Amino acid sequence: MKEIDALGLLCPRPVILAKKLIKEEQPEEFVVLVDNEIATENLSKMADQLGYDTRVEKEDKVYKVNFKKNKDKKLEQDYSKDEFIVVFSSDELGLGDEEFSKKLLEGFVYSLSEKDQVPTYVVLYNRGVRLSTINENTVADLKKLEARGTTVLSCGLCLGNYKLKEELKVGQVTNMDKIVDLQIHYRTVKPC
Repeated sequence: MKEIDALGLLCPRPVILAKKLIKEEQPEEFVVLVDNEIATENLSKMADQLGYDTRVEKEDKVYKVNFKKNKDKKLEQDYSKDEFIVVFSSDELGLGDEEFSKKLLEGFVYSLSEKDQVPTYVVLYNRGVRLSTINENTVADLKKLEARGTTVLSCGLCLGNYKLKEELKVGQVTNMDKIVDLQIHYRTVKPC
């Protein structure tokens, strides 16, 4: 039986690894190893959406999430293939502990880069421009999106305000008029 070792990996990586396996191989059964209870809950929710039952076993500090295909389960609806943009106005996701909020946002950008459907544009303004400049993790994931056809745009005024114009590592410089036009034209996802 196929086994995914996701020990030590933070959310959403265990879920993404399991989704990839399901998409590529459609296994009847497989196991994911994780080291925290939250990951078991996230994996179980994802499994339910994709037509799998799960059973969780714990041995010492290792959780074993057993997946088994359930042909009777109704699958989650297929999302529309409409074009969309994602707009980041911050380098944090939500309110709370600053470092934790930054890690959450990194997880969001990583998860976005792993989806089958990617945004037409990723737009960065205010502190969001840090994602295309000084945050190496998000720069790498934005480059993956760019390679898949996403146009990454960072507000030039914002880059100047934060003294990051020379630090731009992915995408192009844009202006607020273009950002407004894009938000009028496209379905917009704004996580922060």
